Amino acid sequence: MYDINLKNVKKGKALFLIFFVIGLLTLIVPTALIYFQNEKIKKMDSSVISTKMDVESYLNEDGNRMYKAVYTYEVNGIEYKCDSNTSSNIQPSEKNVNIYYDSNKPELCMTEGSKNAIPFIYLFYLIPLVFILIGFFGLKNNKKRIKSIMDLNSKGKLVKNLPYRLERTGTVINNRPVLRPVVDYKLPNGSIVTLYGDGRYDFKETDEDGMVDIIIDEQNPNNYYIDFEINRLSGNREEDYYKPEVINQDDPFKTDF
Repeated sequence: MYDINLKNVKKGKALFLIFFVIGLLTLIVPTALIYFQNEKIKKMDSSVISTKMDVESYLNEDGNRMYKAVYTYEVNGIEYKCDSNTSSNIQPSEKNVNIYYDSNKPELCMTEGSKNAIPFIYLFYLIPLVFILIGFFGLKNNKKRIKSIMDLNSKGKLVKNLPYRLERTGTVINNRPVLRPVVDYKLPNGSIVTLYGDGRYDFKETDEDGMVDIIIDEQNPNNYYIDFEINRLSGNREEDYYKPEVINQDDPFKTDF
């Protein structure tokens, strides 16, 4: 049995949990938009063709000229105005369109284009869904990862004080890149495999001895764990320590192990 510190791996779990929560929270926005728009549509129980279309123009923040259509429609001899909900840098057509309105309050209106744009609001679900999926599968994989590490208590071989290098994981937190230790490990059959450690979400890069320790299942080399300090609960043994290859002084082309 080994003393395995999982704090760093669990910090990764916290990151995926944040993704998941942000996804759920941002899901509220498109849901609210769709709800209120559908409630508005339910009230639009009457329709009429507009009698006139005017164009309003303005300069946006980038200094570009934008155009918005304003339609005039008539109900019971009274004229009302209905603005388009969208603006464009292209001047709109002067063609009259259907105007939907509330028969109880004719001033409450919606253009045909605004009504037909409702399905496009569903596209706003994409961003929160991406966050939710990243968070969900991240949490799932993290749980699986912790289990595989704990399985090394019964199947793993401890190797202490291995040289390593740090590589970027591609993740950046607060403008700091998350690094991971990388080790070139020699298996019993003589082949060299490159082992990539978990991202250091604690931003730790080294410890006092400047080396890393690993636990590896040599029957299944894909299951391993790299950390800066791993020890046997019963006390480390001499054979646990990595012994680098030493050049034989009598024959420089021969190495001793």
